[in-house]
Amino acid sequence: MNFTEGQIYILIKDSITFLLTAAGILLASRGLSTWREQMKGTKEFDASYNLNYAVLKLRDAIRHVRNPAIWNAESNRAIRYAKEKYPERSNDPEIAKDSTKYVYEMRWDEIVNAYREIESHQLAAEVLWGSEILRKIKPLNDKVNQLRNAIEQNLYPELRTKERGKIDEIIYNHGTDIEDDDFGKEVSKAIAEINDFIKEKLKYKL
Repeated sequence: MNFTEGQIYILIKDSITFLLTAAGILLASRGLSTWREQMKGTKEFDASYNLNYAVLKLRDAIRHVRNPAIWNAESNRAIRYAKEKYPERSNDPEIAKDSTKYVYEMRWDEIVNAYREIESHQLAAEVLWGSEILRKIKPLNDKVNQLRNAIEQNLYPELRTKERGKIDEIIYNHGTDIEDDDFGKEVSKAIAEINDFIKEKLKYKL
């Protein structure tokens, strides 16, 4: 089949147009893929930072709850806290007579607030990494539940199912450092496992 010069010109033009179009589509596809990877990396970093920050806030809240010292200033804050939270009992002299339970209630609010932050960021982490993050957080949840149960048994003897010494080992830090005692070490181990998991997920992203 013989082609005229005009037909050859059109064929060459169409071929070049096709190649340029294909190249443009390929570049656009690669650009979109790169953009998606960047977005995923940003989301992973944000989720990791926020979750890790909330976990460390929970660590500090646990430390505060387990501090065996209750100073007068904290007792006075706890009395004001109780009167504001329970206005119907604001004139009850028992509040000022025994403020310890309100000291622990006030301290526990810090744990509740940290937990809310963890839950808000945990969902994003689960979307990115699957349910494994839930398994990593569970040991820390268990320690918090154990601490709450021990505090309740300490404040309300009618609920007591453990020996007083066992309760004190959980509630109070007995070392010169926050994590010197067994319970504190267990909390630190649970937090370290979460941190290590997050670092492993991000080591190729940073």
